[in-house]
Amino acid sequence: MSEKEFRMYLVKLFYDLKNYIREQELCSKITDSLQEMKDHFCKDILEVLKRNKEEILEVKESLNQLKSSMESITNRQDHLEDRTSGNEDKIYNLENKVDPTEKMINCVTFLHPDTMPEQQLLKPTEWSYCDYFWADKKDPQGNGTVAGFELLLQKQLKGKQMQKEMSEFDRERIKIEEEYAKNLAKLSQNFLAAQEEGSLGKAWAQVKKSLADKAEVHLKFSTKLHSEVEKPLMNFHENFKKDMKKCDHHIADLRKQLTSRCASVEKSWKALTERQRDLEMKTQQLEIKLSNKTEEDIKKAWRKSTQAGDDLMRRVDLYNQAQSKWFEEMVTTTLELERLEVERVEMIRQHLCQHTQLRHETDMFNQSTVEPVDQLLRKVDPAKDRELWVREHKTGNIRPVDMEI
Repeated sequence: MSEKEFRMYLVKLFYDLKNYIREQELCSKITDSLQEMKDHFCKDILEVLKRNKEEILEVKESLNQLKSSMESITNRQDHLEDRTSGNEDKIYNLENKVDPTEKMINCVTFLHPDTMPEQQLLKPTEWSYCDYFWADKKDPQGNGTVAGFELLLQKQLKGKQMQKEMSEFDRERIKIEEEYAKNLAKLSQNFLAAQEEGSLGKAWAQVKKSLADKAEVHLKFSTKLHSEVEKPLMNFHENFKKDMKKCDHHIADLRKQLTSRCASVEKSWKALTERQRDLEMKTQQLEIKLSNKTEEDIKKAWRKSTQAGDDLMRRVDLYNQAQSKWFEEMVTTTLELERLEVERVEMIRQHLCQHTQLRHETDMFNQSTVEPVDQLLRKVDPAKDRELWVREHKTGNIRPVDMEI
């Protein structure tokens, strides 16, 4: 090998070695880079896994919280159902829910006749108003209904009208008696047959005087009839009218309040039904989609449902208070109507008895005015009258005789 070739060989060898070294360095760099990439990638993977683990733990915790919330919601719903079951059974015609043991008629709650135990009457032996006028009755003149208390009130008002008419009847009788007395007195002053003489004349004069006495009797009768019968009846009528108006307004106001409270219960029941439906829908969504928003919606729906249930309970309590107050006042007021009716009938009976007594007294006085006439009529004696008249008016008792020649 020549020197030139040897140098070229060395140069080539040098370049090959240099290239080899470069390749080794490159491989080392690649290895380092790969190692660095591996380390970085593993670190990222670890971080991702760690984050995923934390998220899994968070999800698990959320699931536990949701499970607890659902259990709480379920318990709360069970509690709410327990609290409202007794009340929702009392609501008639709300969402087509009819209690088999209770029913509501015109905003008043009654036990169902098929399941109702026999109720003890408040006044079993008296046929009292307070036992027989709780339900409403169909109006025979229309399609509506008439409250039991309204029937009682109509009876009382009819009695009031009858009493007024009785008073007007007595007033007309008073006018007749006064006119009769006036005409009797006028007739007693008449001069017809005033020239009649003797016992018959005395009897006739007594007949005319008896008319004047009778006129006085009937005038006194009319005065007493006014003061002792007609006026008290009219005064009682006016007071009775005030009492009826007071009772009417009082019970009517309580019944209006009861109707208002019933409408309020119905409104609350519908609101509770909507809230429960919304809560049920949100719960179904939770089974399909899990998110914080769904959980928050469930909590919000649960709060609204609870509030609606509490509101329903409060309004049912108010309704029951109103019905209890109406019940108590119905008993009190119907008993008062009984008392007033008894008082009215007894008062009229007493004054009619007074009327009859006055009639008897009038008849007695009339009889006393007739008795002198009867006595004088029994003493009428035509022979005695003739004697008296002859004694007074005689012209001579010597009778004429025949002329003799």
